[in-house]
Amino acid sequence: MALDLDLSDLASLDKVRAVLSRNDPRSQFTPLGTAEIVVAPDALDDLVGIVARHVPQGARRVRLMVDPVTIRRDGADVKARVERDLSDRFDVERVVLDDGQAVLHAEAAILDTATQAVRGADCIVSVGGGTITDIAKVAAERAGIATHVVVQTAASVDGFTDNVSVVLKNGVKKTLPSRWPEAVIADVGVVCEAPHVLTASGFGELLSIYSAPGDWLVAAQMGMDDTFAPILVDILAMCGEGVEEWASGIPGGGAVATERLARALAMRGIVTGVGGTTASLSGMEHLFSHMLDMVHGERHEAMGLHGAQVGVGCVIRAAAWEEFADRMERRPVAAADLFPDIDAQEDEVRAAFATLDPTGRIGEECWSRYRDKLVRWHAARPQVEAALADWPALRDRHDAITLDAARIAALLHRAGAAKRSADLDPAPDAALNAWVVGKCQFMRERFTVADLLRQAGWWDDDGVSRVLARVEAACAAAEEGAP
Repeated sequence: MALDLDLSDLASLDKVRAVLSRNDPRSQFTPLGTAEIVVAPDALDDLVGIVARHVPQGARRVRLMVDPVTIRRDGADVKARVERDLSDRFDVERVVLDDGQAVLHAEAAILDTATQAVRGADCIVSVGGGTITDIAKVAAERAGIATHVVVQTAASVDGFTDNVSVVLKNGVKKTLPSRWPEAVIADVGVVCEAPHVLTASGFGELLSIYSAPGDWLVAAQMGMDDTFAPILVDILAMCGEGVEEWASGIPGGGAVATERLARALAMRGIVTGVGGTTASLSGMEHLFSHMLDMVHGERHEAMGLHGAQVGVGCVIRAAAWEEFADRMERRPVAAADLFPDIDAQEDEVRAAFATLDPTGRIGEECWSRYRDKLVRWHAARPQVEAALADWPALRDRHDAITLDAARIAALLHRAGAAKRSADLDPAPDAALNAWVVGKCQFMRERFTVADLLRQAGWWDDDGVSRVLARVEAACAAAEEGAP
């Protein structure tokens, strides 16, 4: 469809709302609750005015929510500047959240501390990256704070502009409903000075626009997801326009590339928030990241950057699709072979997690979720058979909204981002990597290409090895083809 929208329309959110409204035939979208998004080279100059526009009349009590990390622009402390500027007009109290770890985690105790610290305030101004933003969104929701203004200091995630928060529960990341911020400010000068590893992580996160929509489409065609909305796929495609040209500006912190990335991530966040589902941006590549986080959480190890893991997962997911498509070309799977007995799979699923968690807690949770997915799969048999009966059409629709493994790897390489598992920090060894890839479909109800491979009987050790070989070939080609 013709999309009367571009990234500059972040400055005119009413236009974004109008486009979404015109293309929501099932009335499924959640209203966009953010009032203002400012992405500009000197956006902090307008901070006080932006806050004043969104607080209740006569409001003065502002809680400045930060973590202990010092963030600088041109050598000056950004958090100190924000506090100083706000103090000219408001009564400002700084709230420093510190869990004693090198990197702050959005765990229950921190969420409770944050909520108590902001009670009685008129406004929260959070300054930092994705974690402090997620904590502030939860605290604002729980404490009933009228206004939350986000000062974004890195282009590391897309969660600045949505209405959910990623938190840690028992060491595992969970996405919970929270609330829209009233305003988001991304000062490009500040974001450009963020560590490259954060910007590269944001770039990895961005690239799921070329991965997850493929899983979403296939799930919809096979009766496994009824939320598919073409307008959201079109908006995501818009986020990636020109990426092959501007990706090379990411490693040097170039202002043009950094601003482009920040805008694309902001629009992605809106898509997640209004869509009422994360399926548009979260397919097999996110399962890969979530599985790594689960392992590190159970082992009480440091977790890697989510976006970096997602970028690597995008290459894996693309390679998995290529493996399935190639096998379908050589010897299409018979529909009758795609529906093995549900309960016969329980022991395998539970055993997959027994070493990680001998108590069986994780195995029980994953089997419960996976069984629900299998029940829906069997119920959707007519849709599955119809989709596979016209396999070339489904394949072509899928390929029109995704990129192959080689192109995704090339983009990640151009941006100086992780493209294979060995590039991650911490990096899984070969055995763990193969386990995560091969078992990721057991983790959640979401249907992805990993489920297709498994139901077809192609997701054994050999199948996983074939996919990982495709990943390595794509990454090697990206390195050989680099300018």
